[in-house]
Amino acid sequence: MKHLLLLIAVCMSLGSCSTIDYLSVDTLMPADVSFAPEVKRVAILNNTVSPAEESNKAPLLNTTLQAEGKNVCERLAEYIANANYFEQVIISDSMLRTDGSDTQAAILSPRQVLDWTRDLQVDMLFVIDDASIQTKSTFAYTTDSGEERVPVVSGALSLETHVYLPGRDRPFQHFLDRDTIYWEADGLTRKQIREDAVEYLAQLPVSHITPLWDTVERYYFRGGSINMRDAAVALRENDWELARQSWEAEYHTKKGKNKARAAFNLALYHEMNGNSSQAMSYLKDSLQDLEKSGKTASTEWLLTKTYLEELQHKDMTRQKLDLQMKRFKQ
Repeated sequence: MKHLLLLIAVCMSLGSCSTIDYLSVDTLMPADVSFAPEVKRVAILNNTVSPAEESNKAPLLNTTLQAEGKNVCERLAEYIANANYFEQVIISDSMLRTDGSDTQAAILSPRQVLDWTRDLQVDMLFVIDDASIQTKSTFAYTTDSGEERVPVVSGALSLETHVYLPGRDRPFQHFLDRDTIYWEADGLTRKQIREDAVEYLAQLPVSHITPLWDTVERYYFRGGSINMRDAAVALRENDWELARQSWEAEYHTKKGKNKARAAFNLALYHEMNGNSSQAMSYLKDSLQDLEKSGKTASTEWLLTKTYLEELQHKDMTRQKLDLQMKRFKQ
């Protein structure tokens, strides 16, 4: 979607896309990893190093801080449970790393995995092995600083996790997620860094194991003719059928860019109605017409090509999502 947003920004700056509008669409995205429908109960385990006691004089900047693994587990369990994909999500109160070691986390043995899944009566273990924040002082623009850069603290987040299934000789999956968050340096405390980091860290791995809703932006053309204006009014009233009729009238009576714009909007209509193949058909035909007329640098061609790529990618992920959602059809 980033390249689509970039195209829109370029178009707006040139003043040639004044008839473009957008709407937000919620779409369910598949998880990165698919599990058998029999995997219904998940346990979240803490295998992190417990944060050491630090004095108030300990360095706050340019250092590595350990997040509280127990808190990360609790927030992660909430996020996974709220996704409503697994039947049960539980947290173990026991820490796996009880020797106080700060060395690299040990991989659980097949016997340990079997014992934990039996004791907790679950089908899968999701183990957090490392949750850390690397702080660094820098300068950046903020919403309140205007054109002046102010001192900020960046926090490079790192979360290492493993997924275990009983009966396997090695972990089923290994994830290493990273992200960066920022704070204004003035008044920043170690407590705030750790609390904020826990919230962000817990969100990072959720999409690996459960489908999640995501909001995407879809664009459409409005104005320029009576049909297009009528369709825009119908959309504001959420009357997609009336909008479709106006776009079809435009599509069958106009040529060139006007026809391409109507085709683009009709593709949106069919996507909203779950007919991606028909949507892509409109976009492909429109691309061919624009290319034949030498309009490959036009706004219509750029948006149509990008939209087609988005739908093709969505069509591929839908097959994966259908596989993952079979558990609810049994």
